[in-house]
Amino acid sequence: MKATLDGQPLTIDRPSLAAALEAGVANARERGRIIVEVLLDGEPLHGEALGQPSDEAIDAQHVEMTSTDPTSLVRVTLFDAADAMDSAQDEHAACAEMIHRGDIRAAMGALGQLLSTWQAVREAVAQGGAAVGQPLSSYAAEGSLDKRTESLSKQLDDLKRAVGNDDLSTVADLLEDDLRAEAGLWADTLRQIAEGMKPD
Repeated sequence: MKATLDGQPLTIDRPSLAAALEAGVANARERGRIIVEVLLDGEPLHGEALGQPSDEAIDAQHVEMTSTDPTSLVRVTLFDAADAMDSAQDEHAACAEMIHRGDIRAAMGALGQLLSTWQAVREAVAQGGAAVGQPLSSYAAEGSLDKRTESLSKQLDDLKRAVGNDDLSTVADLLEDDLRAEAGLWADTLRQIAEGMKPD
């Protein structure tokens, strides 16, 4: 079985997926890079196959891995997150409108999707900082990311409280005013951070 990283052959001590990944990760780490794609005989691998790779011998010809520098990956992720925040502004307003017209079931479904989007953005910031080895706040205007994080936490707490109290009027107000505006501010901040990062 052949294993390569960015087209360069790797030495593996056994013909298993686990061995190939171990060699690839070690080589990438030495070069300050991270693996972003793994192909097994041309087919992409995802999920458990990568998280818990088998150490059993496999009947495969080629494990092909591709890496990138962490900064480039994080920049792309942040630009994508900023785009998601742009879209979320209208989605917050649409969710509030559903509440105003009494379509509560649809509103709660939309609210769940919005909360998932916010969670994804928070994770992108936390994981991005871990990937590049320093807090992303160091790439932003002083205090801007901390300010956004604190503001978002407060607003999400207020939203959770309003939902728990079945105070739909307050939920709608938070969505169409505070959180809609917050999404726009996050979009600006995420782009500022991404633009301040220089790929290696």
